[in-house]
This record gives sequence, structure tokens and C-alpha cells, in this order.
Amino acid sequence: MSSSVSILLFVMAGSAMLTAPTHGLAQPSPGSTRRSLLLSCSAAAPFLLSKPAANAVYVMDEETGDYVPLGEEADWQTTWKQRWDKAQTMTPDEVFAAARGAGNVVKENESESSKKRRAMSGCREAGLRQKANVPDAKECSARVLGGDVSFMLDVM
Repeated sequence: MSSSVSILLFVMAGSAMLTAPTHGLAQPSPGSTRRSLLLSCSAAAPFLLSKPAANAVYVMDEETGDYVPLGEEADWQTTWKQRWDKAQTMTPDEVFAAARGAGNVVKENESESSKKRRAMSGCREAGLRQKANVPDAKECSARVLGGDVSFMLDVM
């Protein structure tokens, strides 16, 4: 018997005790109040409403309609090793730019939002602002937010 079924039976048994008294003004026993019913139902709700975790092995291909196996995910050590190796090929400025959301740029098909993120990242660095002849960070940010990103992207 699954745990959710046994909890459901426990809740049903507890609610059976909540029948109204048949004689006069007798008080219900401490275990048979509405409050105890609500507490037992709220305690059982996560178990009754939760679904088992899905372990998908196959995914439907949108184009062909066939089920194809999922690729194996690497363990966390392998993933972090790959990230470390990639960071080792980057300059410190590129690492900081990537941490600000402005890294890994494919400039041929870069979106306007990506350009704006990279330009805002450049506005945070005094050296790049000096190269762009905009010493004030607020002025630089205002220009980028206004849509003028080329002055900063040209010096990056």
C-alpha cells in the first residue's frame, strides 16, 4: 500500500470521529475538533498531491514525431572542469565581463539586448569609459540605456 493511500485512510478515520454529538450539549473529545481535521488534512495534502519525480529517458522529436534518447548529462565535476578550462583561456577582463552577463559573444548575430548588456558592462569599468571619452559612469549608462551602444562597443 502506498504512503499516500495510507495517509488518506488515516485522514478519513480521523474525520469519522468528527460526527456531531447526538445527545444534548456534550463537548467533542480533544481529538475530534474541526481544527484537528484541518491540521491532519493540511499535513496530508503534500503527500496526496505530490507527483513522483519524472526520469525521462526519451523525448519526442518535434520534426519526426519519433522518440529519441536524451543525451547523458555529465556529472558536476566534469561540468565544472569544463567551465574551469574555458575560464583559463579567457583574460581576466573577459572573465569579469562574462560574470556581468556580457561574455560569450557571437558578434554576427548578436541581439540588441546582448549589445546593451555588453555596453553596460563596459560602463562599469573606468578604463573602458576613459577609452570611450565618457569619464562619468552615470552619463555612460544613460547613453547606453538611451540606445547608443556603439560608442562603448567600439572600444571593447
